Amino acid sequence: MSLISNSDAFNHPQAEVNAFTIGGKSTSPLVTPSQLKAHLSLLREFYSLKQSVEDGEDSRIPANIRLAESSQRWTWFVSLAVDRFERWCTSLLDSDVGWNCLPPLDVVMVWHTYLLNPSWYDEDTLRLSQLRNFTKLSNELLTHLDDLDLLTTSTPTDVRVEHWRTRTSTAYHPLDAAIKSTHKSIECPGCMSTASALYIGPMGSGYIQSKFSLACPTCGYEITKEKLGLFKLAKNLALENDGTSLEYYLAGTLHTPNTVMDIKRATSRRKRVLAAIDVQTSVTPESDTRALQLMKSIERNTEGFRAVLSQHMPSKLMARILSAYTDDRIFSIDLVGAVLRQGLFIKKMHKLGWTQQSYFDSPTETALSDCVSRYHAFLDLMAEHPEAFLVPTLDIDLAWHTHQLMARNYQQDCFTLIGRYVDHSDKEEEGKLSTAFDDTYKLWQERYKLPYTHCGCSVPLPDPRKRVITKFLRFFRRRPTDTDTLLSSVPRATHPSDHDAVFTFYNKSPTRSYRARLTRKKDQRKQYAKNLRQGAVNTSAKKHQHAFSHPVSTVYDNTAGCMAISGSVVNVTTNKGQTKSLSTVCVSIFLSRSAK
Repeated sequence: MSLISNSDAFNHPQAEVNAFTIGGKSTSPLVTPSQLKAHLSLLREFYSLKQSVEDGEDSRIPANIRLAESSQRWTWFVSLAVDRFERWCTSLLDSDVGWNCLPPLDVVMVWHTYLLNPSWYDEDTLRLSQLRNFTKLSNELLTHLDDLDLLTTSTPTDVRVEHWRTRTSTAYHPLDAAIKSTHKSIECPGCMSTASALYIGPMGSGYIQSKFSLACPTCGYEITKEKLGLFKLAKNLALENDGTSLEYYLAGTLHTPNTVMDIKRATSRRKRVLAAIDVQTSVTPESDTRALQLMKSIERNTEGFRAVLSQHMPSKLMARILSAYTDDRIFSIDLVGAVLRQGLFIKKMHKLGWTQQSYFDSPTETALSDCVSRYHAFLDLMAEHPEAFLVPTLDIDLAWHTHQLMARNYQQDCFTLIGRYVDHSDKEEEGKLSTAFDDTYKLWQERYKLPYTHCGCSVPLPDPRKRVITKFLRFFRRRPTDTDTLLSSVPRATHPSDHDAVFTFYNKSPTRSYRARLTRKKDQRKQYAKNLRQGAVNTSAKKHQHAFSHPVSTVYDNTAGCMAISGSVVNVTTNKGQTKSLSTVCVSIFLSRSAK
């Protein structure tokens, strides 16, 4: 095995690299160019699927959905896909392994996104017994990625189709199933009877819409998405500890950066949440009855419950726990919103041309070798700077995503090489990301003596916090490096990966984020002009907007979870009581009235 430094790998991309150094430890490549190429092929299939749905020409799409905007149509389709994914992965048996158990492409897309939220995925598959058999099959995804036709085929075998129908009781093709998928069954938080909700309802009142509301036909209880989420929390709290099931613990409390399963921490957090609810949970031994009692107690004073809860634990932890209880699906993450956000990254890969079938035929295939080298260097930087919040470029993010598809390996590699579990968040605020990217650029430049990005963007502004940066830099373990410029065949891929940026428009100070955004853009223009005069900008590369200037369209829920909205325009209420219509292309997070 030949070992060369990360920096040498940058400067000699043609060299065969059999090992990299991360955190002072040698490792074989965690991802390979062939795996990146297969992953890009999978993204191409997802992109094509989205385009076909947004076109709305398939007669199997319900008439009211065909008349909707393309973004609404895609949101509807993704919502159905998430429900199909839930039905499939919770119905798998212990004997279900191998290619004949693989789901349709729409479900593979949701599965893929779930894996790209590794902390939630790892905890859910550990905590929820319903996902145990799914975990076994999920560990085989890398094998199937090497034979992509199995994941993306439009002509599945009869055995595979029959297995899907047997497990899910729905048609294999998503649009065949969509003909009959106009309603979703939900459990009423008021009486626990089953109700049927339209996916798309009048005046935006459907299950996947922002104004979801339904009167229970049994008890008349008004069902909303928030109440469904709180009822999921109540049912979780109503469980008894049998000593064997981890479902007793609350979502977001077991998995930490330092341990996979922190029972002591999870037990303490559960007690603190119960302490914030004014109810005697031992009144009745029946779990269902206790859940209704807890729900009524929470509902009597929802805001008071949150206020009390904030006194018992850090705000970030409280937000993380509550973000897992925003709807009635079993998953602790809003997979609909996650798929929609991931779609922006896929679109960027498509615009770069990387998803084209023959794009990485020689000589451009060396770009994937560069990508692998840069990703390992990124992890090495992460290992040496546990205090830093590092932001990847597009090419590094592609490799990072690919690594996360190997869930079991990713977890082990993080603990072994970096010393902690590294999560991948896709809901960070724009200002935080922009500052963090500048810090990442400087740490990289100082460590490897090479620019972090070659896409034509301005290099970061001089940092006024000189003492802070100096303190960061003293932790560097300097290594001799070659100062040759990295000759990347696709420099645009080193643009900051902004698919996970969000812009908080309305918060406690409505104008603060917006003014900070304008200031960043103004300073960026000045710095770009200066860098241009000094020859510090690659003028041959395409000039992009400043990092994170294209936010993701989401709605901020009062429990700190993002959920997707349908439609390109939404009405929001500011902290001054004004109602405004704002395009989701321009802003991404709004504080709803319930969050005030």
